[in-house]
Amino acid sequence: MHDLSFSFSSIHPLFILGLILIVGYFAGIAANFLRLPRISGYIITGLLISPSITGIISPEQIDTLFGFTSETALAFIAYSIGGSLLISRVRILGKEIMWINFAQGLGAFVCTSLAIYVAVDFLPPFISENSNTFISVVLVLGGISVATAPAATMAVVHELRAKGPLTTTLLGVVALDDALSIIVFSGVLTIAGQLLSGSADNSLILQGVITITGAITVGLISGLIFSYILDPSKRPETNLMLTLGVIFLVSGLSSNFGFSPLLANLVMGVVIINKVKHADDLFHQVDIIEETIFCLFFALAAAHFDTNVFATSALLGIVLLIGRFIGKLGGTFIGGRISNTSPQIYRNLGMTLLPQAGLSLGLIFLAEPIMPVEVFDVLLSAMLASIIINEIISPPLVKWAITRAGEASPDR
Repeated sequence: MHDLSFSFSSIHPLFILGLILIVGYFAGIAANFLRLPRISGYIITGLLISPSITGIISPEQIDTLFGFTSETALAFIAYSIGGSLLISRVRILGKEIMWINFAQGLGAFVCTSLAIYVAVDFLPPFISENSNTFISVVLVLGGISVATAPAATMAVVHELRAKGPLTTTLLGVVALDDALSIIVFSGVLTIAGQLLSGSADNSLILQGVITITGAITVGLISGLIFSYILDPSKRPETNLMLTLGVIFLVSGLSSNFGFSPLLANLVMGVVIINKVKHADDLFHQVDIIEETIFCLFFALAAAHFDTNVFATSALLGIVLLIGRFIGKLGGTFIGGRISNTSPQIYRNLGMTLLPQAGLSLGLIFLAEPIMPVEVFDVLLSAMLASIIINEIISPPLVKWAITRAGEASPDR
């Protein structure tokens, strides 16, 4: 006799993966219907199957499935960001976009960090009672706040058929912003790791330099080598296999030496897009598998959601949201004024940079190995709360800003 007893904890991992992909597909369509990015649908999928809500997936299954998926997804994100940084395109963007990108990134980091510092009395005691833990939390969350999610912004741009100076500047800043966030986060994560390990001393800066320099070196060498192997004229299946191999190799090598896998893959992407002729085709071929990886990653990340922790982290999520909004808006305004950009741009651009999702959610998991478990659970829950609220209110603000600038198509 077969045992017909059933429990969610006994579900085969392949069933879980299949369920995520199928439900995620329809949730993505529903999100698009509501004029939200597909990522929002994937996050909702993860919340629904989480142990705290339906219990379809157990904590043990999350740990089993998430490790490899998260590293793969983050490596893909970094590689794709590097692939958008063609030097000839960046050069055309001009100093205005460089100034705005730097100012809005710095503004988000500073204002988010200050907001957390001011709200210290409302944080759980195990975060605020130890100075090193508290400073590390401030640095990590401040570093994550730099990232902007281009998906929601681009969806609104396409919907409005937007064209004009604001839209052109927006596209340039979005291309550079995630690269800046990876560089900033790589630095702050190194500092936070030193503080939490109790080994922070005069070698802290040197350790950070080694971590970043090592990642850049690995990315440069790998990019130079594989730029001679990858060929857009080869079959897409072949290039996809080679690209996966390169990304996995660089990620594993960087991790083994204590370098940043994200920064290494970012640099490798930059080298390949600038060294290989028609390299855009190579990066488009990666799109074949990219959406599948992202669906699994964001759903499994959201499945970590814990309703018990949410009660203590919801306020921190709102603090993150407000601090980042102020920083993005203020930084963009200041950067625009410094670079003598048109008022039409610096008064509206900040609103278009508010969406936050993919990279931010990915970066928080890079801090998991160095954070105490209870601290990480609060940070993850707060980040999820901030992202969910952000994904609801940001797209309408983006639409309003573009329309106010007069760059929406008149027939829409």
